[in-house]
Amino acid sequence: MKYLRIKAGLAVETFESDGDIETMFHPSLIWAPASEADVGWSYADGVWSPPPAPPEVDLIALKSSLKSYIDAEAEAERVKYITAGAGQAMTYQAKAEEARRLADDASPAPSDYPLLSAEIGITAGTLADVGAVVLAAYQQWLAIGAAIEAVRLGGKKAVDAAATPEAAQAAAAVIWPAIG
Repeated sequence: MKYLRIKAGLAVETFESDGDIETMFHPSLIWAPASEADVGWSYADGVWSPPPAPPEVDLIALKSSLKSYIDAEAEAERVKYITAGAGQAMTYQAKAEEARRLADDASPAPSDYPLLSAEIGITAGTLADVGAVVLAAYQQWLAIGAAIEAVRLGGKKAVDAAATPEAAQAAAAVIWPAIG
């Protein structure tokens, strides 16, 4: 026979036995026979009641939250490869632009490339070498950033297409690219 241990009116443990349950456990433990009931059911006045139905999920709100989560996770992936911050992003963009201009400049003046000039002696020994390093790093970032962006957008599209909360949550469990 199936028994459920009751604590504060709630079934918390299952036990099956054909023996006399009263003699098997300490008298402070309350056990009640239960054929259909299970852990999580309520027990009052000799009657089992199932747990309440879970609240209905607002699928639109859930999808919005999951897409925000994907965006935040994408940013966490990005900062594995670049320094975070709006100012830093602007600096990276400006350095890449300076490096592109420098590559086409036959007689560059360091004053025309202030961000690259600031790196002479740190990143590389000459303005041309700094520009080459920055362009190479930018090309690497384009590959990394594109891989992350593809996963981010694909995940958000899958969340949007989900018909159930469970499917939306599964879609949000994206696998970020392993870039080595």
